[in-house]
Amino acid sequence: MQITLALQRATESIPRLDAEVLLAHSLQQSREWLITHNDVEIETAAFDKLVAQRKAGKSVAALIGQKEFFGLKFSVDENVLIPRPETELLVEEILRLKPASLLDVGCGSGCIAIAVKKNLPSCEVSACDISPAALAIAKKNMENHAVAIQFFQSDLLAEISGSYEIIAANLPYIPLEDTDIEAGVKAFEPHTALFGGESGLEIITRLLQQISELPTSPHFVLLEIGINQAEELEKIIPTIIPAARVEFIKDFQGIQRVARIKF
Repeated sequence: MQITLALQRATESIPRLDAEVLLAHSLQQSREWLITHNDVEIETAAFDKLVAQRKAGKSVAALIGQKEFFGLKFSVDENVLIPRPETELLVEEILRLKPASLLDVGCGSGCIAIAVKKNLPSCEVSACDISPAALAIAKKNMENHAVAIQFFQSDLLAEISGSYEIIAANLPYIPLEDTDIEAGVKAFEPHTALFGGESGLEIITRLLQQISELPTSPHFVLLEIGINQAEELEKIIPTIIPAARVEFIKDFQGIQRVARIKF
């Protein structure tokens, strides 16, 4: 079947851009190559399988094993959360504050830690995750981007020592009973990276409790949070860290997405 016809057939069930990315991936070519070779005859079995999975709700990033974040390409698989554009706001705030040291808690693919290190080489960056499989992906991404980051396997701060100017975290914050979560996300991304307990704030609250017990407090804690969680978090923080001040940073949709806690 010609490339043009294969794409036409695929776009009956998935968006054109998705079809082009998946076909280029299945042929190990670029999207630009598809345009200049649209009359080439191809075998479509592998492409058809990808289209069916995309139609079922699996993300393009998960299907091709790669996602762009902060202008960098990251390897991803079923063990890590697919990086989202809104998380770039967390990186932007870290870079604005220019810390000498950073700890990324629950690092997943390593996208936050690596993006910071690439753009702020002077920062001593460490990262941790409870999942060995996620850490394996993060270390692979570190090697691909030729940066030096110290990784730890740890349940939040349980195995962490030392002090950091900034502790940043994009922890699971979706409430267990959230009915708005996309079916494809729920079906194909790791639940341990998505759901943060009944309210969505249980894991974040546990991290804040651990931070409050550190011998040396960070200058800032930066947390990505979900829709409508800012008000509740604003009530929780003073009960754990009375001296802290919190402000919220809105994302491109006007949602209060990052909590900036100053000590």
